[in-house]
Amino acid sequence: MKATHITVLASAALAVMAVGCGGSSASSSSAAAKTTPASTASPASTAQVGQAYLSATAAVDSAYTTWKADLVAADGNVLGLTSQGSAYAGVLTTFDSTIQGIGATGTAATDIATLVSDDNAVVSDLNSLGSQTSSTEAVWDAKTLSDGAAAIAQGDVVRAALGLPPS
Repeated sequence: MKATHITVLASAALAVMAVGCGGSSASSSSAAAKTTPASTASPASTAQVGQAYLSATAAVDSAYTTWKADLVAADGNVLGLTSQGSAYAGVLTTFDSTIQGIGATGTAATDIATLVSDDNAVVSDLNSLGSQTSSTEAVWDAKTLSDGAAAIAQGDVVRAALGLPPS
């Protein structure tokens, strides 16, 4: 049971780190888009997009801290953490929606789209926790860990494209 707990804890760490690689305030960019005609709006600079990306990390970092504490408190009984996994998945989904609207262009926009896809796999894993049993948990743990690792790696690709240090 302890090995399972460690694997799930590691997968949770990976899942959140991927999200901790980004961030933005979509509402402020949306308001600007409404008041400025598209033909005269100037694109955001890479530095502005990078800062927007980083600003979304606060919610993700907080959600990760909660998820990690829940995993530790569960002491290996991750199958009982379905509501916590769903809550964390919700924060990841919000993060992904936010980073899609930060004004990235070119390679950075493509890299963000790939990160969102990778995060979607993690979200799917977290949301499927409730359908796991003791006999399927090990496979779920491995898949979640793998998907989290891919998201982390892609988060660092996005960070590099935005001129930010790796996570």
